[in-house]
Amino acid sequence: MRLPLLLSLFALTIATQCMATRYHVNAAASGAGTGLSWTNAFTDLQEALSIVVPGDEIWVAAGQYKPTSGTTRTISFALRNGVNVYGSFAGTENSLEERDIAANPSTLNGDIGEIGLASDNSHSVVTANNITTTIALDGFRIMNGNNTNGSHGGGLRVTNALGGQLLVRNCRFLNHQSNNYGGAIYLAAANLTVETCEFLNNASSNGGAIENGNNNGGHSNLVLRDCVFKGNTANIGACLDNTVRYETLEIDRCFFTNNLSANSVIVIDDFLSARLMNSAIIGNSVNGSTAEVLRVNTFGSSTAPFDLINCTLADNANTYAFSLQGEMVQLEDNHMRVSNCIVHGNTPYAGRQMRNGPIVQYSLVQGGYATGTAVVDADPQFTAPNPAVTGSFDASAFDYHPLSSSPAINAGSNDLVPVDAPFDLEGEERIQGGVVDLGCYESDLTVAMAEGPVLRSAWYFDAEHGALHVRDIGPNGVLPVEVHALSGQLVARITVQPGITPLELPTGLYVAHGAGMQPLRFVVGGR
Repeated sequence: MRLPLLLSLFALTIATQCMATRYHVNAAASGAGTGLSWTNAFTDLQEALSIVVPGDEIWVAAGQYKPTSGTTRTISFALRNGVNVYGSFAGTENSLEERDIAANPSTLNGDIGEIGLASDNSHSVVTANNITTTIALDGFRIMNGNNTNGSHGGGLRVTNALGGQLLVRNCRFLNHQSNNYGGAIYLAAANLTVETCEFLNNASSNGGAIENGNNNGGHSNLVLRDCVFKGNTANIGACLDNTVRYETLEIDRCFFTNNLSANSVIVIDDFLSARLMNSAIIGNSVNGSTAEVLRVNTFGSSTAPFDLINCTLADNANTYAFSLQGEMVQLEDNHMRVSNCIVHGNTPYAGRQMRNGPIVQYSLVQGGYATGTAVVDADPQFTAPNPAVTGSFDASAFDYHPLSSSPAINAGSNDLVPVDAPFDLEGEERIQGGVVDLGCYESDLTVAMAEGPVLRSAWYFDAEHGALHVRDIGPNGVLPVEVHALSGQLVARITVQPGITPLELPTGLYVAHGAGMQPLRFVVGGR
């Protein structure tokens, strides 16, 4: 009797999958309005959301969509279990790969009342509540939410979603406000991943861009990857704040610039595990005697791991007019680790860039760090930094890549590069030239010259002693070597034997070539 029952359940599952429907939405459509094709698309996104079932998906063409045609501020675009929602189509596509998101923006706009008047805007433009499946919101401009009713989250509110996961991709959160928490996004007891998104000009008292709040039902897991935070403001946490613990927090390849806060720009308070990697925190400002650009505190668990890896924290300003009482980078627990980072040009306190206490290793820190390991106190030699930092500014208008002569090049520890975070801020592979660079950018040491076939790699350059070490050069016993500058200019021609050969060169980047050897890229001086 069990076999027929199993077959019936299997048939029902297959039938449900086959019945999944793709609904189309296009504000400019003039067809039958069934939603089943671009020609007959719905003109209102709410129409599609009202009829979908798990397994369906919604495609939204370029245009402007508001949660309501009336003035009821509590109405949102409510995401549904099991339903992915994709935006920014021209209205002719047959696959997601055909989208041109930049050219065809689908805008979810909370400006429902008097145009341009924020006080009557939607409280939350999008909501995702009680999610128990994995769903995606992909390819939208979400703007002009104004949460004044105490529920928080002007752009997106995600609550009670630990049974599933919301993936937000390719979205822009613009001009949101919240009186209390989470100008753009508020999450509570949720699994949320945000990728390739921008947070621009959002504001709140706490968490101008993102706030992790009430933990009814459990603690949130948040991933931020390939995101830009610019022009956000708050009293606490212009970009990020939390009032309850994260289960896990991961920030990778994000750019924080031109954000303004009275007390802090990025706050990470209480977590079981957190990492901030391959990111730039440049050109932000605070205005308080103990204010900081980055504050991390474990509170409830004094051993919870936190790692700051391959980040650049530079030219952030504290504009407080009186005596300062704290550093701009404050990692509150001594077990926290800073690795392969650049910390330079931030408003100092007592000559320090960061609070004493955490473990600092293989990093460039202005003013030094007495208890650190392999810490360099030197000019990082950024390519074209802001020459006059007096407050917040947009660092994307400058160039914070280290020059080829920078002491940050090939100065890190490969062992401290996470295997699951192998790319820099621009998506380039880490560990080029044999040794990882410091900071958020990895230099490309490739030179425009023929390198010949690679037979073996059996040599390295000892920067501390200025010597070339060769382990094996084949049966001839000697090896003619040419050394070129990064420009391709020949700077030395020597003959080496197995062992150590002193090599005196000016500070810079070089490539050594020897017959049958893999080209050797190395740095001289500046370490």
